[in-house]
Amino acid sequence: MCRSTFGLLSVIASVAAGLMMAGASPAIRAQEAAPAAGPIAVTVLAPGVTAEVLAAAPSTVAPGQTVYVARFVFQPGAGIFPHSHPGTTVLGVVSGTFGWTLNAGVAHVIRGAGAGAAGPVEDVIQPGTDVILKAGDAIFYESDVVHTARGAGDTEAVIHGSLVLKAGAPLLMPADMKMEAPAS
Repeated sequence: MCRSTFGLLSVIASVAAGLMMAGASPAIRAQEAAPAAGPIAVTVLAPGVTAEVLAAAPSTVAPGQTVYVARFVFQPGAGIFPHSHPGTTVLGVVSGTFGWTLNAGVAHVIRGAGAGAAGPVEDVIQPGTDVILKAGDAIFYESDVVHTARGAGDTEAVIHGSLVLKAGAPLLMPADMKMEAPAS
């Protein structure tokens, strides 16, 4: 593995570990027990699948990109249609069991990323490959990846995501649609 790839994987593992640790704090668990009445909107992506954008900020390191922190919740058996994200996506499983299926592209799994593991990295390259992720596992991929996802266990799956996306682009794009960022 080249040094720059290992460095990138270390950064991704650190981000995923931070997301996992944040999900384990008593304050976060208390917030999950009582839904927030505040300014964080819950968006229904599909029946039984919700998303909350917790933070978003422009990147000075990657001009024209916005960095997002999001929380996704998949109820048991609930799934989302084939889609992609217009940039880099890192997902960490906070709780539950998360099913993720590759339709196109290449994704990478780090088991135990929430505990600080930096590898080995499992490459997901074969379309139709179904990956089951548990609390502490992470998956990351780029904009060319089309996939589906679902709650794969008996309890809801809570996923934290860090996404670096084209400014103004939607967080996800259905696979059969071409969506562009609005002209500035």
